[in-house]
Amino acid sequence: MTPDYAEKSISDLSKKEYLGFLEAFFALLKRNAKKTTRLAFINADWRDFQNKPAAEESGKGSILIDDYLRILNKTGWQHTHIIQAPMSAQRSTALVVSAMQKKRILGVTSRYVIILRRAKK
Repeated sequence: MTPDYAEKSISDLSKKEYLGFLEAFFALLKRNAKKTTRLAFINADWRDFQNKPAAEESGKGSILIDDYLRILNKTGWQHTHIIQAPMSAQRSTALVVSAMQKKRILGVTSRYVIILRRAKK
């Protein structure tokens, strides 16, 4: 989806650079947040699954909830809730679903909402 984003957006970053950016961002956020700050972080696992059957996904370039939680905890945030929020069904037209079924592609149907607070020392 890189062509859909602005030039020099974080979508151009490699996995390592992207995770590094998030780590720096959440560390900065913690340094500037009040002790009572609560944070909601909305995200989804990122997998390179376009036109690829699930059995052929390597996971090598994936960014999963584990990665996000590791960074959040490392930068001083403690998650208190993980909620799965369903995405709109408008994205899943009959043609798209049929093509994914034929190719055995796993689709993303929800986002994570991670509720956080500053970790206690």
